[in-house]
Amino acid sequence: MTIADPVAAKTALRIFLRNQRKQLAREHPQADWMIAEVGREPLARLFPDPAGKVAALYHGLGSELSPLLLGDALCEMGWTLALPSVVDSDAHRMVFRAWTPGEPLVHDKIGLRAPSARHPIVEPDLVITPLLAFQRDGVRLGQGGGYYDRALEALRACKAVFVLGVGYSGQQAENLPHEPHDQRLDAILTEKEYIAVKA
Repeated sequence: MTIADPVAAKTALRIFLRNQRKQLAREHPQADWMIAEVGREPLARLFPDPAGKVAALYHGLGSELSPLLLGDALCEMGWTLALPSVVDSDAHRMVFRAWTPGEPLVHDKIGLRAPSARHPIVEPDLVITPLLAFQRDGVRLGQGGGYYDRALEALRACKAVFVLGVGYSGQQAENLPHEPHDQRLDAILTEKEYIAVKA
């Protein structure tokens, strides 16, 4: 799929891509399990000693591919887990809070399920992000709120962070509109393969 035109095309493009993702979700009902299987080995190779490291997941919304089964595998490998939480909707500010699978969640400032304020804010070493589309060179098109771009920019200013986009293989695209402030992925994980982005 080839998508030309820059920023002005993003809104119409997102409508098309959301509909496409719904179709992909229907076609691949086992994709959550498959990404956990495909992702385990490359992540173990990249992070052979994850003790003390934090991996940020997300709760899949609608047709988003869920990384929670992958999170179970990361837990077994020794990772501490976290989830995103929007703390200021006006400033589009999102943080990551420590979380253990099974712990109850609350609604954050934009109504997404997140750990409560009593959970400490952490700085992840691995951030797993949802997406609407991706390129193999690491360009990611998200929902449009800019929450991940702002959070990743702040994290990358402080430390090395590995950003892994999770999506269906059918979400791969070309010529996605992107801007200089858009944060690129370090790798992409689909139900078929792990794609390492070349620097």
